[in-house]
Amino acid sequence: MAMTTPTSLQRREYKYLIDEDQVDAIKKYIDGICAIDPYAVHTGGRYTIDTLYLDTPQLHTYRATLDQVADRYKLRIRTYPSMPGSPVFFEVKRRVNDTILKTRGHYRGTWQDILLGATPEVLDSVDAKQRKGIDNFLCYYYRAPMQPVAIVRYEREPYFSTIDDYARITFDRSVSYQRTHELSLEAPTDYWTYIDDAITQRGTRPASSAVLLELKFTSMVPGWMRNMVNTIGIQRLAYSKYGRAVDSLSFRPEPRIPRFGFSR
Repeated sequence: MAMTTPTSLQRREYKYLIDEDQVDAIKKYIDGICAIDPYAVHTGGRYTIDTLYLDTPQLHTYRATLDQVADRYKLRIRTYPSMPGSPVFFEVKRRVNDTILKTRGHYRGTWQDILLGATPEVLDSVDAKQRKGIDNFLCYYYRAPMQPVAIVRYEREPYFSTIDDYARITFDRSVSYQRTHELSLEAPTDYWTYIDDAITQRGTRPASSAVLLELKFTSMVPGWMRNMVNTIGIQRLAYSKYGRAVDSLSFRPEPRIPRFGFSR
């Protein structure tokens, strides 16, 4: 779960669009291998994530993803509205080829102050353990003019491996977004556009492709993950929630190309 993730992490992520029958099959397969994330136990096994994505006026971040640039990054500000008292997380998610380099730092307070000037007084109020992650975010933030583009919301069901140093499985449902121009995570409740239907997802199972499965691990693929993918017969896909939101805003058609199993 988010709050147990280190402030700096190098990992790989494989994504799949699946239906609820396949979710059930995966959960049966991982029984005895994975456990529900302890932070999700108190919220019925799932929690909500709201993420504010920042981009340049020319949408360089979006275009880098669209063009599959080998070294690219996203800037996002994240909170967990279903968990009262959750801080706000500043995250840089950088992708170098097939490796994810993620840094984050959280802040309790008026988080906009971090971006609107970042005075010494404000930065001194950041917890020392979180300072490196926030400083890294600010380095990327000031590289180019960044502005809010969209808030993405979804419901996550997370599991972690009990037999690996780091391996996780997450099921994301009810993916939706709102266009925004404000530095705010307070989204009006009546303006969400859902992008979790089969047509919008453009999956390979058009009847029911509403669940996004993510497999997360370090450099080595756990054997049980590889066997699970091959046993259930699911196809790896390139997928970006932020990219899908911008696609929806601009009505840009873009076919999805399946990657079989763990192949590139």
